[in-house]
Amino acid sequence: MQLIDCLQTLKRTHEAESVMQSAMEQWRGKPEEEKLILLNAQLQVSKGDPDGALAILSKVSPDQPNYQNARIKMAEIYLEEKKDKRMFTLCYRELMNSSQTPSNLTLLGDAYMSIQEPDKAIEVYEKALKLSGSRDIALTEKIGEAYVNCHLFSKAVNFYESAMNSNKDSKMRLKLAGLLLKLGNSEKCERILRQPLNDDPAPIDSLVISAHVQYLQLLSKLHLENGKITESLEDLHNAKQLQLKLIQKNVSDSPANTQAKKEVAKIDCMMAELRMTRREMKEALELYNDALSYEPTNLKAVLAMANIHLICNRLNKCQESCKQALVMDRHNEQAILMMADLMYLQNDVDGAMVHFVNLLDKFPNHYHALARYIELAWRNGHVEQVEKQLNRALEHNPRAIVDSGYNYCKALHQWYSGETNSALQSFNRARKDSEWGEKSICNMIEICLNPDNEVLGGESIDFEDGDPADREIGVKTAERFLNELRLKGQNSENRYQLMENFIMVSSRDKNKVQQAVQNLLLMIGPDSDDSIRKNKNNNPDIDGNKDTPVLSVGAVLGVARAYMLQKNVQKAKQILKRIVNHPWSLEDADYLEKCWLLLADIYIMQNKPEQTSNILKTVLSKNKCSLKAYELLGYLNEKEGKFVESAECYETAWKLSSKNNPIVGYKLAYNFLKCRRLFDCLEVCRHVLDKYPSYPRIKKEIMEKARMQLRS
Repeated sequence: MQLIDCLQTLKRTHEAESVMQSAMEQWRGKPEEEKLILLNAQLQVSKGDPDGALAILSKVSPDQPNYQNARIKMAEIYLEEKKDKRMFTLCYRELMNSSQTPSNLTLLGDAYMSIQEPDKAIEVYEKALKLSGSRDIALTEKIGEAYVNCHLFSKAVNFYESAMNSNKDSKMRLKLAGLLLKLGNSEKCERILRQPLNDDPAPIDSLVISAHVQYLQLLSKLHLENGKITESLEDLHNAKQLQLKLIQKNVSDSPANTQAKKEVAKIDCMMAELRMTRREMKEALELYNDALSYEPTNLKAVLAMANIHLICNRLNKCQESCKQALVMDRHNEQAILMMADLMYLQNDVDGAMVHFVNLLDKFPNHYHALARYIELAWRNGHVEQVEKQLNRALEHNPRAIVDSGYNYCKALHQWYSGETNSALQSFNRARKDSEWGEKSICNMIEICLNPDNEVLGGESIDFEDGDPADREIGVKTAERFLNELRLKGQNSENRYQLMENFIMVSSRDKNKVQQAVQNLLLMIGPDSDDSIRKNKNNNPDIDGNKDTPVLSVGAVLGVARAYMLQKNVQKAKQILKRIVNHPWSLEDADYLEKCWLLLADIYIMQNKPEQTSNILKTVLSKNKCSLKAYELLGYLNEKEGKFVESAECYETAWKLSSKNNPIVGYKLAYNFLKCRRLFDCLEVCRHVLDKYPSYPRIKKEIMEKARMQLRS
């Protein structure tokens, strides 16, 4: 039989058949023949003859020992090979009719569940439960899950509650609490979890301790979903103490103790993640180190430590952690990408780009690497290489055009190029994906709120405030996407809060804007508003409270935009000055750049060219393709009458926008006119009017004047 199995695995079907015939003759009438029948059926399936396999199996009668296995194999063939759900369930019904045991009924129920018929499964499971007795926990769990799959949530809650009270089983309590949490019934969920913890606050029995650890972890999740991070941390701390107690009770080298130590490491990682949300890096690092002391091969902890070192600019330590991660998993994607990021941060830009190019040469459809490559290529002025890499991904796999990862990467490039409508369409193709959906939705929200990629809140370079009707449509569309983001789960909670408040600011509704300010100040960190208030009457060029760490750069941007809408320029400037020297990281790069650009815009309004120039140099040192930085620099030169320098800046911005931005085109044409580059001026005017025939003023104010000057 092993020989037949090996030959099948090697696709040597004819040889396997020959051996099978010999074996059937040799073992005819003996117990081994029963096993050979099943193996022969599998051989027929391997040959592509499912009907032949079914013919062999159908000859097995109910009085034969292998009847159950034969019917299960028949059901599998009907479902997987012939896609016949009716015959699939009929096989299990025949099995049940031959012997109505709880196990056969359960098999039929499982069959119904596998073909998405939970209502029929419930009926069969309940019969099985009556036969087996109400204390069959595994069967009870299946009935509860079937109720949930049928969306009979009230019945599921009542069923779990009844089972919990009658069986006194911790699994039922956890199932009930988990369902209540999912349904948003926080009060009852907490009561269900608190009861055993209060009844036995210092458990001794190992099973009770394990149950308490699970209760506390679920309680932590409940508190976290309600925004109570301190209580959530306390729950996890208590869970860890109980788990340590369990380790002391177990034999040191036993498998149970190894598993118990892994659970401590898991709890440490959960606490560290919560510390990270509050930017408590030192505490998070200690917890990850503690996790590794219990589980030295915990890859998640090693990668998280590398990320903390990266955020804190401890690049050598980050590199050590990445190398440690690659020893554990030499193909680990996150560690490989972080190593390239390190090269970039250590000013080895060429090394980072080569690293990504080598990776993409081997794996053209490695979309995480491609996305990071696109970002770095834009930041380093290698825009022309992006199209090549996108084309290579498509050449390597023509079906990449429907891949969410490819569409995300393509959208990123389109967005950076100023092709916002195309970017929206590409992000839309990725938004339902579990891996790329969250980022895509966030980017779509930002595009809806700012389709022209303006310095929102800025006033120095904007021609007009935009059509209120268009803005309202953008806000409503963003709100629809926000609901999708909420469904992405706990991992996107911070992003959700940020996007929600960005939308409130963009609505221009006074009450919503004020509410957004309060929400965002809490996200920035403690005493955020106090630090602004303290500096209000001081020298406006003195930095805000540098001692208070900024927990969210995105929240700073949102607050500054809100203050600008409220015409409170001074407050906006003070809060933006808090992140002038904020550590730069790829994670915060986009929001940092937008904050710096808004601050530069404010300095332009206040006629402070030196400060403006310094800020814009900082932006361009981090992003050589910042269209807005070149646009602001052009405006600054234009104000000072430096039309040649201004034209150079606008020309760079025009090229970076793929000549798609009519505002930049207008400004470039105007400055070409001023420095008498008349043919270039007319070419830009024609390009703008070809794409935007009704674009205001460019024909009358610039194009006609350029023609008149050429004639004179």
